[in-house]
Amino acid sequence: MKLALASIAAILAAPIAVAQGNVELSAGYTQFDADGADLGAVTGRGTYFFNRYLGAEGEVSIGIDDANVGPGKVELDNSLGAFGVVRAPISERFELFGRAGYATSEFNASVPGLGSASADVDGLAYGVGGKLFLTDKLGIRADVGRYEGDDSEADVFTIGGVVRF
Repeated sequence: MKLALASIAAILAAPIAVAQGNVELSAGYTQFDADGADLGAVTGRGTYFFNRYLGAEGEVSIGIDDANVGPGKVELDNSLGAFGVVRAPISERFELFGRAGYATSEFNASVPGLGSASADVDGLAYGVGGKLFLTDKLGIRADVGRYEGDDSEADVFTIGGVVRF
């Protein structure tokens, strides 16, 4: 619940941050490899940089590609995350970054004839990536990460577009 409230606050603050600069918005496709189930999602991110190197990022993913595991089906409902970001500008158009924070993901599983169950995976999330800007404002972002929960974990791969303001 606290993460949801923080995400809403970040979305409401986005117009103010855009007016002040140092904002990036990105959208892309994310592949979750969650304990053997490969799940796809559409992901949106908003990042605010406090200075040239440090920032904060909010992330929302909505599942769009389910996985068949044995006779059952696994699906990602949604995933929310909040991260601290450190970036290393390599050139005017290319930068590397690392991020660490907290993520919560909701999964559903169903087996015909046996029913269904849902689970939340909450915990530490971290990763690294890079951004290549094709113009001053438009670029490509790719990153890899790991989301760790109490009893499960997921490797996460994302590629998409990014716009900086």
